[in-house]
Amino acid sequence: MPTHQSRGTRLGVVGAGTMGSGIALTALSAGLAVALHDTSPEALGRADIYLRKHLQKAGKEAALDGLRQTAQLKELADCDVIIEAAPEDLGLKQTLFAELDRLCPPPALLATNTSTLSVTAIASATATPERIAGLHFFNPAPLMPLVEVARGAHSAPATIETLVKLIEQMGKTPVVTADTPGFIVNRVARPFYGEALRILGEGTAPHDQIDRIVELGAGFRMGPFRLMDLIGIDVNFAATRSMWEQTFGEPRYRPHPIQERMVQQGTLGRKTGRGFYVYGAREAMPPLDLPEARRDNSGLVLVSEGSWAPGLAERLGGAGYSLREAHGEIPVAGFVIAGREEEARSILERLDRGLSPETPIFCQVCDQTLAEATGSVPGRGRIFGFDGLFAAQGKALSLVSPTDAFETARANAETLISGLGLRAEWIGDGAGLVLPRVMSMLANEAAFALAEGTADEGTIDLAMRLGANYPVGPLAWLRQVGAQKVLRVLEHLRAVFAEERYRVAPLLRRWANEDRTVRS
Repeated sequence: MPTHQSRGTRLGVVGAGTMGSGIALTALSAGLAVALHDTSPEALGRADIYLRKHLQKAGKEAALDGLRQTAQLKELADCDVIIEAAPEDLGLKQTLFAELDRLCPPPALLATNTSTLSVTAIASATATPERIAGLHFFNPAPLMPLVEVARGAHSAPATIETLVKLIEQMGKTPVVTADTPGFIVNRVARPFYGEALRILGEGTAPHDQIDRIVELGAGFRMGPFRLMDLIGIDVNFAATRSMWEQTFGEPRYRPHPIQERMVQQGTLGRKTGRGFYVYGAREAMPPLDLPEARRDNSGLVLVSEGSWAPGLAERLGGAGYSLREAHGEIPVAGFVIAGREEEARSILERLDRGLSPETPIFCQVCDQTLAEATGSVPGRGRIFGFDGLFAAQGKALSLVSPTDAFETARANAETLISGLGLRAEWIGDGAGLVLPRVMSMLANEAAFALAEGTADEGTIDLAMRLGANYPVGPLAWLRQVGAQKVLRVLEHLRAVFAEERYRVAPLLRRWANEDRTVRS
């Protein structure tokens, strides 16, 4: 199948709504000729205003010479590539593609902008499925740099090659993905929302605190609840439900009742003025005053052996604390950074015997709850759980307080954490805390996707960074932290909740075993 870029691509766009208009603007801005179709004159009128406004603002008003609008599908017959941007309804899309197949013969290529439906199922309504593929743009299309090029069961290699070149010509980054439910981004991102909803539903932390921890603790541009409000809670819920149904009830994609209730109530996020946040005259989530790390801290801090808080010792030392014990020096705090399998309990008991009751002891609780870690340790009232995996980065730290916390010890704990430049986020004693749980499930989903041939490792990470604005790809994060630790977090979640949702991807388990073999 020939490529068309050599003589200037003529692009057809079916649907003049938000996504179709955004695709048209992207193409016009790149110098392509565009035929924009919609059966609604009102939709075409709104699109015309939108396109003129943004092209004028960008100083590209001349690009409008390459635009024609039409209510007749047959007028797209001279286009080289036609992108369908109709609502997410399989029957509607199949009807459209059957008509496009009849009116726009080869060598024209036909692409669907679906984000959740099967490209193969859409192409099945045509007589030429080899010229059909998915082109999933992200909203807003002019701003988001990624486009997923989905290879249907019958898509010809030349079709994929031509569409990849078209996306590059439009100034976007294409990633080729298999035709699986959710492709790369919508699939791998499910735990970002799903686990956050479960943490909220379990009462471990409120939605705004979860957002703060995700944004300040790991560098995400938006937390899951702010992002759901922006996307539209109904849209996010529909995507999750579609994934769940297409995979015949896969537990990892099970929708959450909180979302369903909000959809029923009509609290859909920014577009309705109320979602998880209330929108109006004031910003829903005002900026926070964060403590500055101090360089004049003094005092000995004991840090145990272990690998569950990478970089913590350096952060403590950089803030001015001494990590080397001198004769007669009284420790101001102790940190236990061993994992459960490394006998953290015995270290806690030793510190408890040697430190005064007002001295806080911090124990990492990524692969165990605080209750499990402390057990019957006599001084458990001054033992606080902390997120070791994210303690050395970011500006916020998840902490867990015992129910019978010693008041002086907790005050001393707050002072020390603030001195590290961290906002203390006290949450409930939930398995996996917030970030270890969310990030481990993202990495697990990415490992499932990789093993199933959705895309290669680099493509998956690139797609999540560009398509979802993640600060780091989930597989790159897994490599940084170590597969063994992610495995331990997931195994703990499965033990606590006894759900298949938390089963470990076989590939991730293999990586963990390989790591263990190398280190032993």
